[in-house]
Amino acid sequence: MARYGRGRRPHYVAFMKLVATVFEVEPENVAAFRAAVFTGAREMERRDPACRGVAIAEDPEAPGFFLTSALYADAAAAEGRDDSAAVRAFEEAVRPYIKLRRVRLFDLG
Repeated sequence: MARYGRGRRPHYVAFMKLVATVFEVEPENVAAFRAAVFTGAREMERRDPACRGVAIAEDPEAPGFFLTSALYADAAAAEGRDDSAAVRAFEEAVRPYIKLRRVRLFDLG
């Protein structure tokens, strides 16, 4: 565990895992992808107890570029995310729109 703080007692932060994904979609598919990604994020937050939250960003200067980040309770939850029904439904919904996808996992804490 990571230690932070200068007090007499160390403050411990639990390790969490962030899954960051960059998507590129064709301009004609942006609206459909946007709708699917927001629906998928809501479902992941509702149905996956290990998912602590999802953030979505769209690059205003580069139409068709999106960044999603999903925070998971731990590495095992992040690595097992593909087994989640919500993630499988999301993948199925966005598959027709994806031109490029890059996934990176980051340790937090």
